[in-house]
Amino acid sequence: MTTEATTENAGHARYTFRVRLSVTARRALEAEWDRCRWVWNECVAKSKQVHQAAKATGEKLTCGPAQLDK
Repeated sequence: MTTEATTENAGHARYTFRVRLSVTARRALEAEWDRCRWVWNECVAKSKQVHQAAKATGEKLTCGPAQLDK
């Protein structure tokens, strides 16, 4: 025979974490964020370019992750 587990009286735990970074670590993370943002902006620009070219020529051009990876 199995019994059904009930969670009616179960409490909820909430955790708060604070990350304290050294100046060196903060600079490294900010530099990495800048690089990620640059890549994102390049992908957006390429996607817009392909979309505009497809609109102008009437061709079915796509610019998904596989094309952006190249």
